[in-house]
Amino acid sequence: MKNTIEILREGVYTSIQDLRRTGFKKYGVPKSGPMDEYSHILTNWLLDKKIISELLEITYYGPKIKINFDTKIALYGSKCEVKLNNNKIETGKTISIKSGDVLDIKKCINANRVYLGFSAKMKLKKTFNSKSTYDKIQIGGLNGKKLLKNDIIEFDQLKNCKSKKIPSSFMRFNNENMIIRVIKGIHFDRVNNFDNEDEIKFKISPNSDRMGLRLIDYKIKLNDYSEIESTVVTKGSIQIPKDGNPIILMSDSQSTGGYPIFGNICKIDISKLSQVKPNQKIKFKFISLKESNKLIEYEKEKFKSKLNLDLSS
Repeated sequence: MKNTIEILREGVYTSIQDLRRTGFKKYGVPKSGPMDEYSHILTNWLLDKKIISELLEITYYGPKIKINFDTKIALYGSKCEVKLNNNKIETGKTISIKSGDVLDIKKCINANRVYLGFSAKMKLKKTFNSKSTYDKIQIGGLNGKKLLKNDIIEFDQLKNCKSKKIPSSFMRFNNENMIIRVIKGIHFDRVNNFDNEDEIKFKISPNSDRMGLRLIDYKIKLNDYSEIESTVVTKGSIQIPKDGNPIILMSDSQSTGGYPIFGNICKIDISKLSQVKPNQKIKFKFISLKESNKLIEYEKEKFKSKLNLDLSS
């Protein structure tokens, strides 16, 4: 079984995700892809691969994997308990692998997800121009599902890459008192109990998934609950259902929605939001669209100047 990996133990939820599925939302097909695009991009950077390339997204508790060929790997995202042939290894750097090595990824410690990439390319069929798994209709990935015990993934030949380490200035996983920046949405004028944003905190509900993060501990009240026309939504849109508990749409969310739109998460905060653990608290801070765009441009420049990565392409 040359150029393969074998899942010896499945994790809680490990799926194949990339950043290729664009332009299909008008047909009702979610973009899917990584919940934490920031960590996904940095993992691919460690392997000298295009930032859109497929990786394994590992949620909460990871798999045990036998790697049947010489390659290089990289892990980045949450700190986690990870061993190579029973020896502890670091995340955030490129690691050389010999055929027969066993990688054991256990608990994510300070966040929800870690990303595992290989310098070789996965030999998988694209669906809607992407290898991303969307298990609701079983497309993408391996058989359209999360990875299970005894699954085997084939790879192309090894692609050479230099050994790298992610600079400390790009490390960001302090989830205490998380402040999430928000642009007010088209129905914000219906809200009647959000006068002091500094005092209002939400918890991430354990009942959250790749479709959306559900917020609890503070209900948002509207002065008008009349129905609205179906509205275009995207990753980061904050919807307010009738129970008042906000839902933040994420990677596997639908393309339109019928709930009022409270706001939209600033694009550069969506990744860190996806890593906030269940029952941890967050606060919203309102910013303008102009401020949001400045933050995005600053991040693009940081990636360009320090990592020679162009996020515009």
